[in-house]
Amino acid sequence: MRPLDGLTIIDLTSVVAGPFATQLLAQQGARVIKVEPPEGDRARMLGVIGAPQFSSAHAFLNSGKESVGLDLGKDGGVAMLRQLAGSADALVHNFRPGVMDRLGLGVAVLHALNPRLVIARISGFGQDGPCRGERAYDPILQAESGMAMRDDNGVPHLLPQYICDKIAGLYAAQAVSAALFERARSGHGSVVDLSMLEAAVAFGWVDVHARETFQVTPPPSMLATVYRPWATRDGWVVIVMLSQAEFEGWAHALALPALLDDPRFCDMPTRFRHWDALRELGGEALAALSTDEAVARLQAAGVPCGIARTSAQLRSHAQLAADQFLATHHHASTGPTTLPLPVARFNHTRRPPPGPAPALGEHTRTVLTHFGFTQPQIDAAFANGTAHTIPR
Repeated sequence: MRPLDGLTIIDLTSVVAGPFATQLLAQQGARVIKVEPPEGDRARMLGVIGAPQFSSAHAFLNSGKESVGLDLGKDGGVAMLRQLAGSADALVHNFRPGVMDRLGLGVAVLHALNPRLVIARISGFGQDGPCRGERAYDPILQAESGMAMRDDNGVPHLLPQYICDKIAGLYAAQAVSAALFERARSGHGSVVDLSMLEAAVAFGWVDVHARETFQVTPPPSMLATVYRPWATRDGWVVIVMLSQAEFEGWAHALALPALLDDPRFCDMPTRFRHWDALRELGGEALAALSTDEAVARLQAAGVPCGIARTSAQLRSHAQLAADQFLATHHHASTGPTTLPLPVARFNHTRRPPPGPAPALGEHTRTVLTHFGFTQPQIDAAFANGTAHTIPR
């Protein structure tokens, strides 16, 4: 049994942040009903396209969910959603502030229908304030949150991933779980608000923004300098040698014992100040070794290190292979499809999602039937375009 078994989540989210949050809830046992507009979630077109309406992003973010096609631009679609929300445990959306109110689905309306409903609202900049209505995508949030790192010339560089979206999704999933736990004690639903900007800033405070913590003049940050990968003869490795014992192991592994008597490298702060010189000396020794040779020597000397792998090399990772973490299933639309299993194990057990990512509106009829709609009502909804199974 998983922690959220028996709970139903109505998922109105799109793209990455919201679907990532509800995907985590699905992995932990919740039944997630994904409500999609006629054109489908934009995540269906994000990443590598395996088949029409089936992208790599959709395959990952929406596996294990049920897709219900409802047009919320029609009164009938809103009415149907109200009925779904009336018996759900949580509703998650990432509409901009005010959209749900304009649809007639504001907090007061939803809680009048279902006082126990947990409502989670993920927005780019929060529900209030001068930026509340601005459109937010991950690259914009990387820029606004200070996540974009600057090179030696002061040019900012975005991370080549949806880092702010995923951070917000992690915070949102945890907050929804906490709200559901609180509901078990109080008996009442609540509203969870999450700003993607605030999530990104908070996430970066431990390192990226550490200089802003105290009212002192901090030393230059060494993270980007110290943690640069090292080139080997045929690849790259990352080495962390913070303690004196690790530095000594590194010097012996690379046959550079003379460095142990060099005053420039006598302790960690001094080494950091002379890191470029250390890299020049150590870089020559590492460049003469293959990646496997370098890792074997360093590990034998007790030095933490890792191979800088490409995506394609993940399948051969000994630990991931032993855990069978990357699982391939046959999807009716995309054929062989490889996805990571849920990260969390509960009671030593890791259960895969109950099914693959759904086709658009694949479960519309079954879900509407489950929530009490009659067959004539469902047929009428399809006839007038309120409900759908394929994009129009």
